[in-house]
Amino acid sequence: MKKIFVNKNGQMRSGWKITILIAGTFAITLLLSFLAFFIIGLMGGYLKYPAQKFYLLMMVGEERFYVFNTISFLSTLIMIALMLKFVDKKKFKDIGFTSLKDGYKNLIGGFLIGAFSIVIIVLILYVLGVVTIEKNSNISAYYLRWGMYAFILVGLEEELMSRGYIINALNQMGRPWVSVLISSIIFSLMHILNPNIVFLGLLNIFLIGVLFSYMYLKTGNLWMPIGYHISWNYFQGYIFGFNVSGNAMRGIYNAFPKNNFLSGGEFGLEGGIITTLVILITFLILYYYFERYRKVQEVELG
Repeated sequence: MKKIFVNKNGQMRSGWKITILIAGTFAITLLLSFLAFFIIGLMGGYLKYPAQKFYLLMMVGEERFYVFNTISFLSTLIMIALMLKFVDKKKFKDIGFTSLKDGYKNLIGGFLIGAFSIVIIVLILYVLGVVTIEKNSNISAYYLRWGMYAFILVGLEEELMSRGYIINALNQMGRPWVSVLISSIIFSLMHILNPNIVFLGLLNIFLIGVLFSYMYLKTGNLWMPIGYHISWNYFQGYIFGFNVSGNAMRGIYNAFPKNNFLSGGEFGLEGGIITTLVILITFLILYYYFERYRKVQEVELG
């Protein structure tokens, strides 16, 4: 019976670790959500009409997006910290969440690659005539700052969970690329309940998961995929106004897709075939870069 839960090295099996992580994060999210909206209710005097007012707080308005992302990030951070301390006996740096002082170059590099990828996708779609883009005059600096805050948290949360903890938990099997594939499938399935979901969107999110994993394995830390993740989401939504993984956004520009297969339609750029091609090309460029960098290092050291 013990073998069901523990492997031959005396470690809790990867599947149980991931299950506990996800279930625990969900439970903490529920608890923090209740506390947050209860406090908001008290502050606003909403307890006189709790059902109606709480519904409006949770389901309407952009503030809900910022509050939810804060709660979700904190829940993930707390649960990973608990798993590392009590189950894995590790620290955050052991799963690639190193000092920003050591990883800021990778963070900047990832951010620029992600932003450039979105710009290229939008330009291709615009040239092909399958998307119309209009300037949006009703966007404030306040809105853009809060959007960056929200997507910084999303990038940190999803990379800490998917590339940081889950890959390392799966690495107990001793097959790194199997860990990459399984973690990327989990990463994709985490979006399966998103609005306007399409199969190509799930496939592209899986491919992005593989790309992020490759960045993580090659750099030895999470900062490059974190940077890419932040700018990928932010430029889609808050710059060009596309839906982000099915979630509606307003940007400096408003995008109106005309061809779902090429542009992703209501799911956003991640649901289009042009994005598939750009992800694959980005992978090849990074492969060339990392292989070339490794050879240069070998020459310098050798």
